[in-house]
Amino acid sequence: MIKRLLAALALVLAVVVCGAGAAHAQDLVIKKVDTSKFPQVDVSAQLNGAPADLSKVVLRENGAFINKFDAVPLGRTNTPVGVVLLIDTSGSMNQNGKLDAAKAAARQFVNSKQPNDQIALIAFNSQPRVLVSFTSDANALLNGINGLAATGETALFDAVRTGVGLFGDHPNLEPNLVIISDGADTVSTGSFAQAKSAAQGAHATVYAVGLAGGDFDGAALQDLTGSTQGQYAQTADPTQLTALFGQVQQSLQNQYQVTYTSKAQGGTLDISLSFGATQATASVNAGGVTQGPSTQPQTVSTDSGPLGFLGGSLGKWMGVLLGLVAAGLLAYGLILLFTRERSTLETALQPYTEGGSEASGGDYYDDPGADHSVFSDSAIMQRALDLTTRFAEDRGILTKVETLMEKADLPLRAAEALFFYVGGVVVLTLLVAVLTRSLFSTLAILILGVLVPPAALQFLGGQRKRKFQAQLPDMLQLIAGSLRAGYSLLQGVEAVAQEVSEPMGGELRRVLAEARLGRTLEDSLDDMAERLASRDFAWAVMAVRIQREVGGNLAELLSTVAET
Repeated sequence: MIKRLLAALALVLAVVVCGAGAAHAQDLVIKKVDTSKFPQVDVSAQLNGAPADLSKVVLRENGAFINKFDAVPLGRTNTPVGVVLLIDTSGSMNQNGKLDAAKAAARQFVNSKQPNDQIALIAFNSQPRVLVSFTSDANALLNGINGLAATGETALFDAVRTGVGLFGDHPNLEPNLVIISDGADTVSTGSFAQAKSAAQGAHATVYAVGLAGGDFDGAALQDLTGSTQGQYAQTADPTQLTALFGQVQQSLQNQYQVTYTSKAQGGTLDISLSFGATQATASVNAGGVTQGPSTQPQTVSTDSGPLGFLGGSLGKWMGVLLGLVAAGLLAYGLILLFTRERSTLETALQPYTEGGSEASGGDYYDDPGADHSVFSDSAIMQRALDLTTRFAEDRGILTKVETLMEKADLPLRAAEALFFYVGGVVVLTLLVAVLTRSLFSTLAILILGVLVPPAALQFLGGQRKRKFQAQLPDMLQLIAGSLRAGYSLLQGVEAVAQEVSEPMGGELRRVLAEARLGRTLEDSLDDMAERLASRDFAWAVMAVRIQREVGGNLAELLSTVAET
């Protein structure tokens, strides 16, 4: 009975889930192209997102496909990766457990490092301090992290310059800086331009996590990460730091080296690299080491305005719950699409019997013996439908919905339709809010969810009316022929009802059911014309009513009406 609505709702939910996943597209960045051993070319690339499927790597040079190349994770090469952790230890980090959260995130970062990672630790407040130089010794790094204490001002720019300077003594390391700070620079002796220039000069990639709140200004960090092919993330919730550091580490570990032998004779090499659906390009001159083109950073924010609270554990659990609801509705909708509901005489006549419809004055939902649908069997659903019915009746909505449902010929009661309509809009909106944490996307889905179902009902009703209008002349001619053959009007309607297709056949069968229950044929035909909003059929029924009162040749009258 609710097959069509559930199937549509479930499929829309499935599309939203898939669409939401696609919104988090991966970014591919070519960080370095080494042609110092030309014609051997080494391309270092970073993929932000899930690990790459190396079987889907596509490489082109100067427009021509390179079929023979080696693509391996950077961790399996001899390339050592250098990471400088710069942790803000200014006095404001004492607030709201920021420093403790930063230390926990840093500890996890160290514990999850790869064998080729070399990590250094710098704490900065009024001035930067190198606590641990580059090392693969996790214990030394953890001891330095555990000893961090918050006090003083914020010398962010000086800390960046100090971190970049460490790579001067370690030119073999791939340079990366990971910064966490909760405030704007206040006491640095150097400027932001100097810090930015130092990072770019060292070809360092800067990753930054900003703890929003108070005097925090993330503009400098965003500029710094954007100019170095890095990433910037921001949150007002310190408990999210571990997750954000995990994303940074995932990006660092999703680095790959693609090695091939160039077919060019030198000069400029236009390189195109694709990992699945993501693509990056670089244009370099053969015979040296070239940094890839700068790209904007991938912003990963857990503080997305009014919906930022959905980025925490609450949002995750809501996402899981709504995902299960969507999967359940999808499965149930598919089952209903491929199964047929049992049809009995009682259920066939119920909409036309006294007490079987809201329109007839009976209260269907209050009748314990009524043949309810599967969704109204439980006490909870019964209560929900009762509340929906009373709410809609008090505001005059129920009658309008009944009219729309009848015109569209959907086998669903008005209260059930309203319940699933409202529930579907709520589930869709919450699901999009959880998955995207975007106010704009959430409002867009809410507006579409509110407007599309009524518009769809109007469309279905209009389409059904057009089919009815096209069948009307033939139907009148068939009834006229039956009358000429000696049938009564009721017998003629019955004969035609068995021959014509929908929607005419179904409507005539409904008229017959009402007539057999004692209603006059003319009144049933009038209601049929009203349901389908057909003025032509209404005039035909009026002509039949007048003819039956005054007498005459009804068959000839119907033929005349059909021709006009």
